[in-house]
Amino acid sequence: MSRSPEPDLAALQADSRVLWNEDVLRFCDTDANGHVNNAAFAMFCESGRVNALTSVLGPTLGPDTFFAIARLVIEYRAELHYPGRVRCGTWISRVGSSSVSFSQVLLGPDGRLAATSDAVTVLMDGESRRPKPLPAATRTDVEALLRPE
Repeated sequence: MSRSPEPDLAALQADSRVLWNEDVLRFCDTDANGHVNNAAFAMFCESGRVNALTSVLGPTLGPDTFFAIARLVIEYRAELHYPGRVRCGTWISRVGSSSVSFSQVLLGPDGRLAATSDAVTVLMDGESRRPKPLPAATRTDVEALLRPE
C-alpha cells in the first residue's frame, strides 16, 4: 500500500478554512509500547470533526438530524508520547447530497505530523434513521469552507 503525499502544513495553518483544536495527551492514552495508542488517534480525529460539525454545520441543521460516520481512514506518520498536547486541523474536502467528507492532520507537541485522516459523514434523519439531503443553508455554509484535495 502506498502512502499519501505529505500535506503542506504551512499552507494548512495559513488557510482560514482549516479549523484547529487541541487535545491533551493523557497517560491512559498510552499502550504497552509506551506510545499513544491508535484508538486515541481516532478520538483526536473525532474531536476535530465534532468541533467542525458543531461550530460550522450545527447551527443550520434541523432539530431531529445528526451526522453519522460512514468511513474513517487514518494514516499513522509518527508516534505521540505522554505528556503533551496534540493539534488537529480539520477541513471539508468533499460535499455530496447527504454527505460531508473531512480531511485532517494531527500534529504532535513539536509540530511534527503524527497522522492524516479522511472521513465521510452522512446526515441522518433522527426519526427514519436514513440519510437525509443537506439543507440549502447547510450546503451553502459547507461549500464556503470546501478545500478540495
